[in-house]
Amino acid sequence: MPHTTPDAPQKSAAELREERAQHRRARLQTRLSIVSVGACLLVFALIALFLLVFPRSTVSQIENRSLAKFPTFSFTDYFSGKFTADIATFYDDTVPYHDAFKNMSNQMKSAFGMRVFSTIASTSDEKSNAPAASPTPSPTPDPYAGFVGRDVLAEFVQAASASSEPYQRDYSAETNNTLEWVNNLLMVNWDNHWRCMEPFGGGSGSNYADALNDLQSKIDADVTIWSMPAPTSSAIYTPKNALDYVADQAECFDNIAAKLNDGIRSVNVVDVMKKHTEENIYCRTDHHWQPLGAYYAARTFAEAAGVPFADLSNYEKGVNEGYVGTMYGFSQDSRLLNDPEDFEYYVPRADYEAYYYDASFNYLYSDDLFAEVDTANSYVMFLGGDDYVVKVDTGVTNGRKLLVIKDSFGNAEIPFYTSSFEQIYVLDVRYFQRNLVNFIETTGVTDVLFTMSAYSVVGDNGDNIANLISQDADSTITDEHPTGTATASATPAPSPSASPAE
Repeated sequence: MPHTTPDAPQKSAAELREERAQHRRARLQTRLSIVSVGACLLVFALIALFLLVFPRSTVSQIENRSLAKFPTFSFTDYFSGKFTADIATFYDDTVPYHDAFKNMSNQMKSAFGMRVFSTIASTSDEKSNAPAASPTPSPTPDPYAGFVGRDVLAEFVQAASASSEPYQRDYSAETNNTLEWVNNLLMVNWDNHWRCMEPFGGGSGSNYADALNDLQSKIDADVTIWSMPAPTSSAIYTPKNALDYVADQAECFDNIAAKLNDGIRSVNVVDVMKKHTEENIYCRTDHHWQPLGAYYAARTFAEAAGVPFADLSNYEKGVNEGYVGTMYGFSQDSRLLNDPEDFEYYVPRADYEAYYYDASFNYLYSDDLFAEVDTANSYVMFLGGDDYVVKVDTGVTNGRKLLVIKDSFGNAEIPFYTSSFEQIYVLDVRYFQRNLVNFIETTGVTDVLFTMSAYSVVGDNGDNIANLISQDADSTITDEHPTGTATASATPAPSPSASPAE
C-alpha cells in the first residue's frame, strides 16, 4: 500500500480571522512607528531651522542683562575645554525669543501649581541666585551670638543717622489685604499703587564671606575691604501678613558680617533705607532700587569710609515718566503695566572722565557715565549696562582710589562717588575675566567695595568671587589707557545693553 502523508490540520475560521487581525495590527504599528519617527525628525528639523534661521537673542529685558557672547578662540581655552563650554553656554543662553520662552515657562509652572520662587540676574539685580523662599518661617537666630569684631565705625554712622533722621512709615507693621502671590512674586497695593517684589529666601552667605577673607589675605594690608550688600524692596515694603514667607535681610547681612575677618568693614544699610520709606527709593515695577535709594546707600558708605560726599543739591535731576520694569516681565500682571512709575536719576555736576574697557580690561572708548536710553531701559543708563570695566578719574585729590565690585544694583551708586574718591574702578562680579588680586595691585586702589544685591551675596554671584581671585593668576595686567592720556575715542561707544520692560 502506498505511503500517504496525512493532511495538515485545517485552521478554523476564528483562527484565520485572528491571524489576519495580527497582520493588520503589525502593519499599522509599523506605519505608526514610521509616522512617529517622521514626526520627531520633522520637529527636530523645525527646531534646528528655528535655531539657525531666527536671530539669536542678545539681551534679556526681564533679566536686565546682556546674554552670553560667542567666545573668542584661543588655543589655551580650546585645550582647557573652556572654549567648547563657552560655545555651549552661548547657544543655551541666546535662544531666539529668550524672554518669551522664559515667560511661557513661568506661566506653565503657575498653571500646574508649582511655586518655584523666581530669581533675577541683575539685578540682577543680574541671573539672580537667591535660594527659594521657605513657605514656613525659620527660627530667628541671635545675629550677635559669638560675634567678635563687629564694625564699630559703621554702627556709629548708623547711630548718628538715627539721631538726626527719624524713622518714617514702617510697612512691615501693617497688614495689607491686597497681598497676592503672582508667579511666585509678592504683589501688594500700597497707597493706590501696585508694587511687585521678590520674596527673599535668606542664605548663609558663607562662600561670600570666605572669599572676602581670602582676598584680604592676598592683598596689601593697607587696602581696606568693604562689604555693603544692597537690600531689595522686600526688606522695606513687605506687609506684616507676608513676613513669615520673607527672610530678614538686615539679620542676614549681620550674620554675614560676623563671618568676616577683623579689618573688613561691614555697612548694613537696611535701617538707612527704612528711614526713607516714603521717598522714591525703590522701583515698584522693577527689582532694582531707584537712584535715590542708591544715593542713601552711597552716602552711608562714604561717611563710614571718611571721604567727602556731595549733597543731592549738587546733582541735576532727570525724570523718565511712564517706566515699567522687570517685575512686569516676570509677573506678566497687567496691573503693573497699567500703573507705571517715574524713574528719577541724578547727574553729578562734578567734573570727571570715564573710560570703558571690556571684561578682559582692554581699552574701548571714553564716554559719560550715563547712556541715552529709552524709558523702557531706564536702569541701563548707568555705565551702559553690566558688561564693562569702567575707570573714572575725578577732580578729587585725596589720594583715595575705590574699586567697586558689584552686580547691577551697584551701577546706580557710581555717579554718587565722583565727589568722594580721586579715582574709581568698577567691575561686575559676573563678567570680569582677569585676576582680582593682580588687578588690585596694578590699579593701586586703597578701598575695595563689594556692593551687590541680597540675592547675590547668598547665591552664585557671591560664590563667583572665589573664581575672580583664582582665575588668570599668572598673567600681567596692563592699563592700555593710563590716567593722564584721556582723549575721546574715535570709535563711537556701542549702544547700552537693552533691558527692562529688570
